[in-house]
Amino acid sequence: MGITINQNAVNQVDKNTTIYLEGEQIKGVAIILKGRVIAKSKGARVLLGTGNFIGVSDLSFGRYLCSYEAFDEVLFYSFPVKSMEEITDIFNINKDYKGLMSASLSRYVAEIEKVYAQLHNGAKDIYSFTDKYHAKYMELGSKLGYSVSSIAVLNELEPYNEETMLDERKLEYYKECARISVDNWKAFCSYGEAVTLYTLEETQELISQMLNECSRMADYLEKLMLGLINNSDNCLYKGYAALAISIDETGGDNRELIRVVDAIIERINYLEKTFEEKLGKKCNVDRKRMEEIYYVLISKTSNRKEQVDNNFQYTENETKEVTESLEGALQQICVYALYDTEKADDLAKGILDFINLRDKFSTDDRIRILRRRLTQHFYELYELVFLKACKEQNAPKVIDLFLKYGLLDERLLTTDQLRELYFLDDEMVKQNGLCKVYDIKTWLTCVYNGEKEPSKNEFDQEYVDWLRSNRKRGEITEEGERDALTNPVLRAKYEMQNMFRYNSKVVNGQFSTFVPFLWGESIIKSFQNMLLTPERVNTAINNLLEIDYSIFHREVLYVNQAKGIAKEYVMKPVYPDIVLMPVMGYNGVMWQEITGKKKSREGRFIFPIFADANLNDILIKVFGKFRWELCRSIQGNAWNNIKEKSLTSEYADYIQFYRKNRDISEEMREKIKTQIQKGRNNYREIFVIDYEGWMKGESTGAVKLNRIAREILATYCPFKKEIRERLKGMPLFSDAMERQARNTLKKIRDTELKYRSIEKDGGEITPELKDSLNFYKEL
Repeated sequence: MGITINQNAVNQVDKNTTIYLEGEQIKGVAIILKGRVIAKSKGARVLLGTGNFIGVSDLSFGRYLCSYEAFDEVLFYSFPVKSMEEITDIFNINKDYKGLMSASLSRYVAEIEKVYAQLHNGAKDIYSFTDKYHAKYMELGSKLGYSVSSIAVLNELEPYNEETMLDERKLEYYKECARISVDNWKAFCSYGEAVTLYTLEETQELISQMLNECSRMADYLEKLMLGLINNSDNCLYKGYAALAISIDETGGDNRELIRVVDAIIERINYLEKTFEEKLGKKCNVDRKRMEEIYYVLISKTSNRKEQVDNNFQYTENETKEVTESLEGALQQICVYALYDTEKADDLAKGILDFINLRDKFSTDDRIRILRRRLTQHFYELYELVFLKACKEQNAPKVIDLFLKYGLLDERLLTTDQLRELYFLDDEMVKQNGLCKVYDIKTWLTCVYNGEKEPSKNEFDQEYVDWLRSNRKRGEITEEGERDALTNPVLRAKYEMQNMFRYNSKVVNGQFSTFVPFLWGESIIKSFQNMLLTPERVNTAINNLLEIDYSIFHREVLYVNQAKGIAKEYVMKPVYPDIVLMPVMGYNGVMWQEITGKKKSREGRFIFPIFADANLNDILIKVFGKFRWELCRSIQGNAWNNIKEKSLTSEYADYIQFYRKNRDISEEMREKIKTQIQKGRNNYREIFVIDYEGWMKGESTGAVKLNRIAREILATYCPFKKEIRERLKGMPLFSDAMERQARNTLKKIRDTELKYRSIEKDGGEITPELKDSLNFYKEL
């Protein structure tokens, strides 16, 4: 953590304390009086001792290029200098600081150059090695008739090219300067400030360039390391080990291949040491697994062939664990749930029939009835298993796989699929994005515990409204209604019988052949490649927010009587919850634009946990529906009233009267007619088609919309400022961008007038109000 620094004073900090943080705006510089400080960035780690300045090399850039962290207990004197224009203030305190500062930055250049040189040599040498032996690996496999796969990460890599060419003469000059004694530097710099200022400017530029290149080379070396060794089967180490074993098993000579494996290990060791010493980070290398593979390579163990067949993904103990844990999965699940014996027998017979189907994709009536029967059993069983799991700790692994991923019977998946599913990493614990992502088990648990309200049903009814209507129909009493509001079992059952059942089928997308459990023939890609994790979902969302950055912002009521604010509307980002259904699928669902009646509550998006489609494409459709439904919800009955300007009212008016619009050509009218048919005469679905064109095409300058649709989307779904600046110079986009700019300027003026009125009445402009105004200014 950062600390409070006393300026123009001596400060003392403990070991591992961050003095200045990388990326922060400059808040001062310091000289180390006692102890050592690590200057560390993504691409370099340099130790600075007593007499060195920290932060000075960053002054020209307005932010710290490194984090400065105490390596020991450190004493430092801080100066409140934030720019190069103020640096002479330090010289006025003590003339010797000119020489000390010049000597400090020269030594810093020399130390960073050592890191730069090692990373550069490593990038060059290891690329040469991997390129040569990757080609040889492919050649040997083809030549000798063994099945080999090219290493994807190595196919994509090219020799490292510097983004910035360093001035070698200047670099050598400052490396020699680093050997000059401090006393000589003091004498040299004592004649004036020009020598010191020139030295600082030159070294700052060199340091910045080297840190940037070191960061790029660190990324490059990480990719090389992944090419050499990773946790998948697609790496050089496992590839050569498998090839060597296969040749040995058929009586061939594999000694040359073993020497290559040894050489790969040497490169892995070199990279691991470089990362630890020069970058201060550990590589994610599974040493235990490497040793196990090497033992299999040089020994004559009985399971060598099986290890090669599963590409060294799993050890003998791991494969045994999967077999033992998942054997008789269906029976284990039924016993755990105390499922009715007759129903369990019927389910077992139905699953056996399904396994034995010649064509599981058939839409024959007999097979459709079988699917319906199995689906009904699955959901009944799921409710029983979930409710029991809520009350018990440490449920068997098979139960967890059933609840999270829909594993019902191990015979429905191949051995490889079972092993991969069993060892999938639980990524749900790593929640650090804008949107909270839940697997269905975690989500239902939140509903059960009262942390989340049950979702709407397919008829758009909230749980509270559904209970009220049941009470009015006499199906439950008032007391029963009150109990159901807080009863965890009834809440969870409502969620499972409505949102869960309906959306499992929708996100799967295979309506005619849908069953809610996993079966092998329907799964082409690996589970790991399809798995939606919080990181993957939030990364995709962030990418789209780089285009439509205001999608999750909405006006919410803000009251602060203590600050003189009676009633104001402020813009606030409200990010949706993401719920993942335990199916493989192709679709996303915008299930709720808000939760409950409050407009400030988050929405709910539903996706399959295994997505066999482009996630960006799925999200864009969901975003479009969210844009429409949120506007419609906020506008209420006026959603299509053109007198009240909004996204839905303007777009509905445009679609309703496009035939009479003289600005639309006959050719364009035909295109709109086709679009309306494609959208099934549903305003929202028609809009989503335009929204897709807006996000995928128009954001890049490609013309996908007509002028009227473009202006509507530019007004209510504006691009990020950088994109607008790029497009406004293009004639076809200029009108739309200008309309958006005019509306934004009006909103800023209106907001500033309101704020002035608040201040005039004695109120205070709070951070919430400032943030809202800044949002409009950034639009």
